[in-house]
Parts: sequence; structure tokens; C-alpha cells
Amino acid sequence: MSKVFEETSIAGMKLKNRVIRSATHEGLGDKDGRPMPDLTDLYLKLAHGGVGAIITGYAAVQKNGQTMLNMRMFDRDELIDDYKKMNTQLSEYGVPVIFQIAHGGGQTSKHVIGEQSVAPSPQNYPLFSSMARELAENEIAEIIENFVLAIERSKNAGFCGVQLHAAHGYLLHAFLSPHLNMRKDRWGGSTENRFMILGKIIRKARERVGNFPVLAKFSAYDGDENGIRIDEGIKIAELFQKTGFDAIEVSCGGSEDGYNATRVPKLSMDAAFELTPWMRSLSAEKKELIREMAPLVIKLNFPLYNFNVEAAARIKESVDIPVIVVGGIRRLQDIENIISEKKADYVSMCRPFIIEPDIVNKFKSGAQVESRCINCGYCALGVTGEKLRCYYGKVKK
Repeated sequence: MSKVFEETSIAGMKLKNRVIRSATHEGLGDKDGRPMPDLTDLYLKLAHGGVGAIITGYAAVQKNGQTMLNMRMFDRDELIDDYKKMNTQLSEYGVPVIFQIAHGGGQTSKHVIGEQSVAPSPQNYPLFSSMARELAENEIAEIIENFVLAIERSKNAGFCGVQLHAAHGYLLHAFLSPHLNMRKDRWGGSTENRFMILGKIIRKARERVGNFPVLAKFSAYDGDENGIRIDEGIKIAELFQKTGFDAIEVSCGGSEDGYNATRVPKLSMDAAFELTPWMRSLSAEKKELIREMAPLVIKLNFPLYNFNVEAAARIKESVDIPVIVVGGIRRLQDIENIISEKKADYVSMCRPFIIEPDIVNKFKSGAQVESRCINCGYCALGVTGEKLRCYYGKVKK
């Protein structure tokens, strides 16, 4: 039998195969941050579809970490029962559900959080029209505690594990990044200092939840000026292992390197104007200006496929904990090669599961050998205001 479809385990979580649904923002949080009923339906489709494990879309650990109005929250105990009901329905399918928690840092706006955004250092986030202020020492301590509380809530809500989002320019990645973290105190400078917030979260969490599985997703490299490069990414991976994380998911991308993590073959400003809520009401003059400026601000990244595999392979040589790789993985043969050549222990996919929640069953049966996803990226635009769906490169006019 193919190694892709063999049973394995991560920190006691049993997986039916090595294909994981990577965290994907579903746009299914209501005005109070509660999960909508459609979220359970979506995860049931994934479970029926044969996925090895589900990593949920991110949820904010506190209000000023919320990135979008339709992002879910896990900042208070009263939400535990909402998630417990969902997990009760999912438990009979034997598919581990891992809850991703995050703080958006500077990648949000006053419109969403009602105040100025925060980051390790003062920083302009142009894509969010946000100038973030520097976090004070007491605020960092509060964020650490809120991550730990969210981990506790995740265990109490019946999730099989939790994943910390330390990638793609969000707060934990911003601490890791020398481009975004310019602090002169104990939270900045060396790799170890920039990692310290994650070390403190995991150590504090272990005191309260014991061996409850805690994973991390991180950018092993990015395209930011003076950002993270793969050699430091390997060092960061070693710190994840040393401090007690159970597995790491290797991604890429910073705050200013365009579609590095969600790569598309071309920009479609027509789709952006139609699908992004704040852009719809812009005047024709402003739209034309954005259309001219966008190619200068948003950098396209290539290749489109398997672009984190070599980074994951180098990391796997340096750590013993399971390595998951995400990023443009679309073909069964590529998955087979990644696993058989030991470049990663697991693969995770995002967009293929949007268009085909049952793609793993199709792969296993031989009915299909490649995702139907065309990498248009419209799903990432649409979910900023609506629930997650595949647009297949088409928007209404």
C-alpha cells in the first residue's frame, strides 16, 4: 500500500492517511465571533471526503487580534460549548480536528478591532491601511496568557489538538521576523530572543494541558527585506522541537512579499474590486489608480507548485518531530514523491479542498490524480466578506 494512505499518528492523534487539510479561513464567524452552523457542515464534508486530519481556519485569541469581521474568536469560555457541539458531531468519523489560533498583529484595521493595531515594533502594513504601534511588556504578557487560555479552551471543547499560527505576517511571525521585529529589548535581536514569545506560550501551556498536542505553522522563509531565510528557518524549526511543540507545518511568506503563500499566475483587479467589500464602493478614479499601482505593490511569486518542498526537506533533516509541508501541492504523484523521498512526513493542502472536499477519496480510489484547482486565488478575495467557496476564476459582472 502507498505510504500516503497508511495510518500514522502525531502526538497520539491517529490519522488515516498523510494528507491534511491546512488551515483555511472559512468566513464563518458571526458578529460575536461564534462559529456558524455551516462550519460543522463543511468539516463533515471533509471528514466524509477522506482527509487525514482537519486544521481549522484561524480564530483570534483576543479582540485586537481579529483580522476580519467574519473571523472566529476563542477569547472567552462561553464559546467552548459552541465548539464542543461541533466536535461531538465530528468525533464519530475518526478524523482529528486541530484548532488553529492566532493573533493578527498589524494585519488588521481599526474598522475591525476599533483601535490601532499592534505589532512587535511600529510598522506600516500598507495592504491593511494600518500603522501598528509597538506592544508594551505587559501587553506581550497578556497575549501569551490569552494564547495559553485558548489552548486550554481547545482541549475543553473536544479538539484533538491545537496549532499556533506563526506564519504569513501575523503577530507570532512578526516576532520571529527580523524585518518586522526591530526591538532592542529581550524580545528582539537574536533568533532565540525573537522566538521567546512562542517558547513562553508552549511552556506555560504544558503546565496546564500536559501532553495535549500543540503544533505550529510557520514561514520557513519569506521575501521581505531582511526577513527570514531558510538557514534561519531551520534554526527556528529546531527551537520548535526543543521547546516541546509536537509537529510543524512548513509554509512561507511575510507581510510585504505579495502572494508568496497563496500564489496565483496573474493579478485580477476586476475580481478584487468585485469580491473585496471595501473596494466595491470605490470611485472609478480610485479603482483606476489602484489598477495602475497594484503591480508595483503586489509581487507575484513563482513557481506555483510544490514551492515549500525543498525547505521542508532541509528542515526534516534537522528535526525529529513530524514535518508537514503546504504550498501548491496539487498532484497525487507529487504527494507520493514527497512522502517516499522523505522530504516531509505529511502534506497539507488548502485550495484543493475548497473545490473538492472529497479529493483524498478520489486520490485513493484512483478516480483522480490531480486537483481541479486552477489557482485563481479568488477564494482568498471572496472570503474577506462572504463565506468560503470556489469561484473557479469567474466573478459576476
